[in-house]
Amino acid sequence: MFVKPFRYVRAASLAEAAHGLREADGGARVLAGGQSLLPMMNLGLLDLDAVIDVSHVDEARGVAEDDGYLRIGALTRHREVQADPLVTSRQPLLASAAGRVGSSRIRARGTLGGSLAHSDPAAELPLAMIALGATYEVTDGTATRTVRADEFHVSYFTTDLAPDELLAEVRVPTLGPGWGWGFQEVSRRPGDFAIVAAAALVRLADGEIVESRLALGGVSERALRLGAVESSVTGARAGQLEERIGPIEGLDPVTDTSATADHRRHLARVLSVRALADASRRAEEAA
Repeated sequence: MFVKPFRYVRAASLAEAAHGLREADGGARVLAGGQSLLPMMNLGLLDLDAVIDVSHVDEARGVAEDDGYLRIGALTRHREVQADPLVTSRQPLLASAAGRVGSSRIRARGTLGGSLAHSDPAAELPLAMIALGATYEVTDGTATRTVRADEFHVSYFTTDLAPDELLAEVRVPTLGPGWGWGFQEVSRRPGDFAIVAAAALVRLADGEIVESRLALGGVSERALRLGAVESSVTGARAGQLEERIGPIEGLDPVTDTSATADHRRHLARVLSVRALADASRRAEEAA
């Protein structure tokens, strides 16, 4: 497959990139790490007039702690998120999710913002952000706005971004005292997209779950927060999760070459139990 000629723009800032998007009037895409964009172009899935390269922009990189939150630049690479001391200590669920993205080569090039803006419903990072209750700062170069993760990810490869907006920063709550985390996924091979994945947070009191967050990926058009399951496990101990969690309602899995819809429903329950059990164990160890 030969890629149609396109205009290449190397932006020096997010504002310059947003201006380039407006000029292209829907015919351009942003290149951050290129781990999703370039394969789609090579397969003929995208027909672009321009590619706007933001990989050399420095203003949207790095991790900082700010009053109970981690602020992570959208151009921070997966391996940097995975290994950053603030992430591994303050929000290890996110570090675990970043470490499961693709191969080491993909993690060395791909960026946090690129994965989130691509919005694959089976990807680890959008799932982690929905479970964590993260918020995103997006910009059109002149104004910024804040969007919750569960509102940003709309459907298959579809986000709340306007045509001239870019993701600039992610704000993630840190893991407070008494909380534990769990992340479980099943994939055909290490580094593949998950067939189903589950991310969980649990807070215990006297060995019982008093608060939890659970999200699933790979079972619908976007990652889903499972409030009904969270309610059902309140008051449970780790050994009671199997009996508390029944078949999970509200899922819309597909049948494809990796798994049937029924198998995905089965995995949804199994991985939910495992992720919550892991989170409960870590919360107990941290107590």
